[in-house]
Amino acid sequence: MNLIEKIEEMIEVINQHSIQNADDIEIDSRVLDSMRQILRHEFIENSPYEDAPGPIGFGQTISQPFIVAYMTDKLDVQPSHKVLEIGTGSGYQAAVLSRLCSEIYTVERIQGLVQQTESILKGYDNIKTKVGNGYDGWEDNAPYDRIMVTAMSDSIPLKLVDQLKYEGKMIIPIKHKFLWGWGFNGRLCLVIRTGTNHMLAPTYDKKSLIRVQFVPLVRD
Repeated sequence: MNLIEKIEEMIEVINQHSIQNADDIEIDSRVLDSMRQILRHEFIENSPYEDAPGPIGFGQTISQPFIVAYMTDKLDVQPSHKVLEIGTGSGYQAAVLSRLCSEIYTVERIQGLVQQTESILKGYDNIKTKVGNGYDGWEDNAPYDRIMVTAMSDSIPLKLVDQLKYEGKMIIPIKHKFLWGWGFNGRLCLVIRTGTNHMLAPTYDKKSLIRVQFVPLVRD
């Protein structure tokens, strides 16, 4: 099987997975086209086009293609948007987002991963990376139209919500107390900022999505 066939097989599996196990809809074609353009084997060596997560070193993983597509689709990124990503990892998710938005700022707490990723992302002019604590976001460039968090949080981080524009969206995996089944430790949540309350804290609406498994969002 050649590279194009492997990529198209990956796209077909993503659509089948979405229809059978998620929302009974196909992923936005813009998202799938971006995933066609970004060569996944540049970000992970072993079985890059299989619909499965994989190790990238430093105890971290790259998300399976379906999760990348699903989270990107639900975030509804537009060409004019400025996006914040928490958890750069391999850089693959940022690369996919970069084809859909104007600017992307991505934060990773592991120095070695940032160095590894920056070498891969050379040529992606609209991606900016930095080493930092994901819970803090990247205030210097706020507010953002969209925020994507690629690590499991115990709760909705208000500091990140506060970096969203009003009506901006964040997708984030949230840990659940109950055991949902083998391989799952939480659910994706879609957060929409609605305003600011009298205590100057951000307010938001939240919608629970599919069950997922992610590495934890660590407070350094």
